[in-house]
Amino acid sequence: MTETQNTAPVVNQRTSEFGEPIIEISHLQKSFGENHVLTDFNLTIRRGENVVVLGKSGCGKSVLIKCIVGLLKYDAGTLKVFGKEIKDLKHKELDHMRARIGFVFQSSALYDSMTVRENLEFPLRRQKHNKTKQEVKKLIEEMLDNVGLLYAINLMPSELSGGMRKRIGLARSLVLEPELMLYDEPTTGLDPITAKEISRLMLEMQRKYNTSSIIISHDMDCAKLTANRLVVMIDGVNYAQGTFEELNHINDPKVHAFFENQQI
Repeated sequence: MTETQNTAPVVNQRTSEFGEPIIEISHLQKSFGENHVLTDFNLTIRRGENVVVLGKSGCGKSVLIKCIVGLLKYDAGTLKVFGKEIKDLKHKELDHMRARIGFVFQSSALYDSMTVRENLEFPLRRQKHNKTKQEVKKLIEEMLDNVGLLYAINLMPSELSGGMRKRIGLARSLVLEPELMLYDEPTTGLDPITAKEISRLMLEMQRKYNTSSIIISHDMDCAKLTANRLVVMIDGVNYAQGTFEELNHINDPKVHAFFENQQI
C-alpha cells in the first residue's frame, strides 16, 4: 500500500498505536499560475501522531499548512480536518475549526506591546469560553509552567531570548488546548542546545496532551527526536514516508540526500 503513484517506494506506517484520522488528504492540488506546487499530495495523520514534513525550500510545505487551516483554497482533491472537508466550511465553521488548532510560527509572532501574560490571554479573549478570571489565570500559569517560564509572566517580549520567545509561542498555542498543532520551522535561528530543548518540549507536550502535530522543519535533529513519521515532499507529492531510521536506509538518492550528514 502506498500513498503516491509513480514515485519511490513509500514505507508503510504502523498506525495501530495511534487514534482516529485527524487529517485526511487525497490527491491535493494547488497551483499559482504555471507554478504547480502541490500536484498529487496524499497524507493521513492520526490522533496523537507527530509527522515531520521534509522538503526543499519552496517545495510547498507552507502552502500545505495554509490549505489545512483554510488560508489558501486548493484547486482539486480532498482535504478533511476533524472529518470535515475544508472547502465546504462556511466562515463561522472555519473559525470553529481553527480554534481546535495551535500554530507555532517560525518567528514566534508575539505581540511586542503585550506582556507574556497578555500574549497568552489574547487568544482566549478572541475565542468564546466559559472560564472565570481565576480559571484563565490558572490556565495561563499552567501553560507557562509547562514550558518552564512561569517566572517570565510579567516580562515583555523584548526582554526574552530567542529560545524563550519560542517557548512562549508554544505556550500561547497550547492555551486553547488544541487537538492539532502546526509547527513552522520551530527550531530555526536557535543554537543547537536550545533547539534540542525546544524539540524535547514539543515531544513532552505531545505526550501530555495527546495532540497530533505537523512539523515543518529542515532541522534533522529535530525531526529525529520528534517524529513518529517523516514525510518527504518532492515535486508536490508525498514521495516517501516512514520512521527516521527507515527513510535513512532507503536506497533512493532523492530521499537519502536529506540524511547525508546524519549519524544514527
